[in-house]
Amino acid sequence: MATSRRTGTNENISTYGGVGQGRDYTVLNTWENATDIDLVTATQSEVLECYDDETSFDDNVDIANATTSTDYFRIIRPAGTIGTGSWQGHDGTPNNGFYILHTADALTIEIGEANSSIQDLIIEWNTTATTNRTSILTTGGNNLLVGVISKASINSSGDARGFSIRGDSDKMINCLSQDCDRYGVDLNADNVSQKVYAYNCTSVNNGEEGFQAGSGTDDSAVAINCIADGNGGVTWDDFENLGNAAWDLTNSKNNASGDTSASGFTNGRSSQTFTFVNSGNDDWHLSPSDAGAHTFGADLSADGVFAFDDDIDGDTRS
Repeated sequence: MATSRRTGTNENISTYGGVGQGRDYTVLNTWENATDIDLVTATQSEVLECYDDETSFDDNVDIANATTSTDYFRIIRPAGTIGTGSWQGHDGTPNNGFYILHTADALTIEIGEANSSIQDLIIEWNTTATTNRTSILTTGGNNLLVGVISKASINSSGDARGFSIRGDSDKMINCLSQDCDRYGVDLNADNVSQKVYAYNCTSVNNGEEGFQAGSGTDDSAVAINCIADGNGGVTWDDFENLGNAAWDLTNSKNNASGDTSASGFTNGRSSQTFTFVNSGNDDWHLSPSDAGAHTFGADLSADGVFAFDDDIDGDTRS
């Protein structure tokens, strides 16, 4: 099994949780500041494991300034083992698990260094402020988001977004964006010839685009096995700007939309009706009876960019 949830070499694990619960940290940025070191020279990876001690945590973190490599890097993830009773993460829905409900005028998670990973967190950003617009932003390069759920990014200007993936080779895998003011996912590499990736992600009920590729960068946005539905009403598309040069239509494939927009992809399935397990309760797993996308995805277990075969629940894809 090629799990999407990567681990670091020689992990040094700290814990995060509620005040009075005996965790190492109760503020995300305190851990971040303490681990702003040269991890390559130290030959260790710094990991923060989060405990579901409270209904939600009003917190945020700016991950930057550590020296990292593909072996030694920083990770934030739930404590425990996915699929077992020790698991502190979600069940593929935003209804349980470690939950950040951030209310200040600052990005909930920003990753400005390379190689970091955020795994299986639920993030809601609900603020009356107007300055910041994106809940989760990656810019550092080769960063990895796995199983992250972005729910209801809302600000007073009505222009809050779920994910903005911008650093070269930054990837989001098995992620969900729902109910954001504007778009769910922005795939927008900063420079020409860079690539950003969304694999097996779902974007639903966002105010504007489900997935969009930014302008001005050629062939930078790659989406495979992604589902977009109910985004933007009649004004915006589930997959926006497929005529834009920012989309890499050579490598993007097997995406599905509720509107006509996925027709521009290889093996794209457009105008589909999806059957979700319980959309009224924010359970966006595809039902086994679904005919819109179920069984139509590409096998990524030997993908040349990022090989994996598990889903948002940690189960092996058949």
